[in-house]
Amino acid sequence: MVIRTKDFFLAPNLLAIARILLLPFIFYFLVQDTQVSFFIAIVLMGIAIASDILDGYLARRLNQVTDLGKILDPVADKLGLGIFVVFVIIHRGFPIWIAALLFLKDFFTVIAGIMLVRKKGLVPISAYWGKLNSWIWVITVIVFIIQIHQLEPWLLAAATISVINCAILYSRAFIISYRSNTLDGEIKGPITRLRR
Repeated sequence: MVIRTKDFFLAPNLLAIARILLLPFIFYFLVQDTQVSFFIAIVLMGIAIASDILDGYLARRLNQVTDLGKILDPVADKLGLGIFVVFVIIHRGFPIWIAALLFLKDFFTVIAGIMLVRKKGLVPISAYWGKLNSWIWVITVIVFIIQIHQLEPWLLAAATISVINCAILYSRAFIISYRSNTLDGEIKGPITRLRR
């Protein structure tokens, strides 16, 4: 894995860093529990979501896909989602057991990723189902934050199904990769070979 100082100053990576730095401010304004602070938090969340979309687009468009970006983007996503899940658990009655499924899936994904890097020289990256799962959870958390109660049960069901589906697919990908050390078939999505 190659991380160069200049990579920190590429536009996609600057956006990911800015997104991480925005998170404490969003959380701060959310917990203030006033109309003005809530509005500011929603605006900042919109900026964070836009930056998430934009950094991936710019990385591909400008040919600035880097190993640093492969780390920063999922870190920003998981930190953001984790912080807001904690918020909705405390302030919006979000079911803890459903949140626990997400945190367990992410925990074991990180452990599996470390094992693949160390033992096989393979680095996991987000696959289609992982990205879809993230967006379902983002939408679910936003609905809980702004309290659209009619949608909450449906999105809870979708989020639960999505995270279980991801856990199964990623477990399968990990087992096949670990046993065969190949990148064929289903493995091409979530796993890529580590550059030496």
